[in-house]
Amino acid sequence: MSCTDAESLTADLLAQLEHRGPDGRGLAARSRSALGMARLRVRSAPGDRVPFSEPADGIVHAFNGEIYRDGAATPQGGLAEARSASRPELVDGMYAVASSPSEDVLELGRDPLGIKPLYVREGPEGVAAASEIVPLINAFGRAPLRSEAFAQFLLTGRRVVDGGTFFEGVRPLPPGTRMRVAAGRVVASAQTEPRRTEPAVPAPGELRARLEEAVDRVLLADRPIGLALSGGLDSTILARVLAGRGLRHLPTVSVCPEHTGDGVRSLSELGLDDEVVSTWRHDWSPFGPADLLDGLSAAVRTFGEPTAMTSVPMYAALARSARAQGTTVLLVGEGADELFAGYNRYVPLFAGEISDPVSFYLSRGRLELVGELLGSEAAHGAADALRSAVGRAETAAGRRWGRTPGTIDVVREFEYEHSLEPLLRRTDHLLMAEGIEGRVPFLHAGVPELSIRYPAPALVRGDLTKAVLREEFADLLPPQHRKKRKQPFRAPVHQWLGGAELPRVDSALAGATELLHHELGVLPTGLRRLRERLAHGDETAFTFAFALLSAVEWLVWLDQSHVEEGAVSYA
Repeated sequence: MSCTDAESLTADLLAQLEHRGPDGRGLAARSRSALGMARLRVRSAPGDRVPFSEPADGIVHAFNGEIYRDGAATPQGGLAEARSASRPELVDGMYAVASSPSEDVLELGRDPLGIKPLYVREGPEGVAAASEIVPLINAFGRAPLRSEAFAQFLLTGRRVVDGGTFFEGVRPLPPGTRMRVAAGRVVASAQTEPRRTEPAVPAPGELRARLEEAVDRVLLADRPIGLALSGGLDSTILARVLAGRGLRHLPTVSVCPEHTGDGVRSLSELGLDDEVVSTWRHDWSPFGPADLLDGLSAAVRTFGEPTAMTSVPMYAALARSARAQGTTVLLVGEGADELFAGYNRYVPLFAGEISDPVSFYLSRGRLELVGELLGSEAAHGAADALRSAVGRAETAAGRRWGRTPGTIDVVREFEYEHSLEPLLRRTDHLLMAEGIEGRVPFLHAGVPELSIRYPAPALVRGDLTKAVLREEFADLLPPQHRKKRKQPFRAPVHQWLGGAELPRVDSALAGATELLHHELGVLPTGLRRLRERLAHGDETAFTFAFALLSAVEWLVWLDQSHVEEGAVSYA
């Protein structure tokens, strides 16, 4: 992590951190269970020892994140937060925690929504855990690549859906999971069951009160706070609530992609013209096709994996701008679209035009392209993995509702894994790379539990998404936001890569034919066919081209990487 305020460690907790340096940093991993975690110092005192140790019994905690409430109280930063993380049923926060109650035991935990990432790698040599994938790739020697993961990634356009990653033995700890490691082996793992949803529709004003409480909670910090503005409904609501709190001299930041209408160049565009907002300082950055392609290399270094999300390089630019403003804590609107049905793709689903949740995610056009690129067997294997993942969401939705879930119920459940978790990872990794902690008000103070209680007609009405948010905050919103359709924060790859950048894209794919075939099984005939599709302006082909270019950068980085075994990279 490029920040001197980061509390970083690579710790052998089972050896009781015997090799701690004088300032608690740079701890050496040397036995069968190891931990790599970085924490940005936001509330804990500069003199706090890292990791946190219990003075009475010597229990050691490594903690990443923030806890805003433990029951009715707000724990102090540092050790008190790590203690609270052991009681997730009472806690509102975002965290990944590792505790060592004895010499041969390591206990891991992650918040129920997976706001803070945590990964584990299991192998014959032992178990390693880290807040990002990069340090685990070489934890016990280079982890082999998984071809089936690449097929899933191409098919979904978002993520690996079988619970793993691109590397053998490396996987995310599922949100809400508690894991116990003893003598270098996982001996127990349990995930929090979805809470049973109350059947009562929220009362008018209840959502607004919860979100305002969430904003108050995430303002808890000893460091400078800023706000990311997209120009959309969610960040505008947050801006209005913050202005109502009298928060002065707030730095705000935005990225404005070419030809999209997204982003904010002036706060006046949002109708934010009161006396409090006049003290705010807004910065914005332009972003274009060359920036998108140039940002891929840094993206794969940060994630340790390829990405199909065109928003990733744009978000990295946002993070750089926020850092230049001196921001340490950035409020963002992640979660609102998944909780309150904000994406335009939800419109036919909520209109009853889609009767099967699998068909909502399984695009026949993408399946055909994966078949061309990787072969029919790989494509259908990825489709089966997607069906299984949707099936798991159906089971979870049934437990949440206590009944047989409908199609919308299943999709809303699966969106936590398919859509929200990748966005939260994007927020965490790219902001932390600049020494900034991202905070997500829409995911705190009971807002997620409240959102599930809204029936479908309250969320999508005709082609208007997030209807209940628009109604609850109508008096705060400029007129254009009450009916404004969702503008996704993503690059228009068809327009951007199909223009002046097309020769660059085609040349890069052609030059990587052998590499993609050898490492990931991409068929030369399929790649040639994809390039033909690009030449003819096939929109889906451009999304695949971006994902493949990301994979090329990733493979080159892996080949050039010389990260020593056990070392931790805070990208």
